[in-house]
Amino acid sequence: MSRFIDLTLTLENGTRALDLDPITFVNKYRTIKQDGYNLCQVVVSSHVGTHIDAPSHFIEGGETLDQVPLERLIRRGKLLDFTIKGKNSSISRAEMEEHDSVIEPGDAVLVRTDWYKTFPSRDYGYNIPNISTEAVKYLVEKKIGILGVEPPTLNWEDNPNSHRILLGGGVLLVEGLAYLDKIGPGEFRFHAIPLKIDGIDGFPVRAFAEIP
Repeated sequence: MSRFIDLTLTLENGTRALDLDPITFVNKYRTIKQDGYNLCQVVVSSHVGTHIDAPSHFIEGGETLDQVPLERLIRRGKLLDFTIKGKNSSISRAEMEEHDSVIEPGDAVLVRTDWYKTFPSRDYGYNIPNISTEAVKYLVEKKIGILGVEPPTLNWEDNPNSHRILLGGGVLLVEGLAYLDKIGPGEFRFHAIPLKIDGIDGFPVRAFAEIP
């Protein structure tokens, strides 16, 4: 029987990663005491917490999240250990290529930095370990299916360009992952499942690893 490891940050009322982002709003709209049942209204950014970027996030006319088939959201996972990387660092193409023998087309490549442990400090949003533009190009050339990272964005050094290269190259991006240190060695499947909302450019996901 498979076991499952949750890779998702918990959203709370007031959660956000970046200063200009909308704040998560959780309103207890109905309560058992007053109304006989509980019902909440939740207002979130499409890119808060553990979330997935659709191509339309940076590509004009690109796929919106509701157009992405389910099979692209569930992939064979490959965990790359970059815990040596700290704040304001960058993962180079050469460093990514050191894992060339394990990265295969279609994989979900998850980059472990343990950066989630800085959440929700200011470091978490702004002093991140980046994945360099050249490393992003390499992953597109490898034809992976998903890139997963722990910081809330991919690369402050060249942010829009890196996103356009990745998303325009057919690779989905999951940001804000957590607990990658719980996976350990061996094979697994990666799941990143958002709500199906018409025309949206991204959304929070329940991300998890399925260990056979």
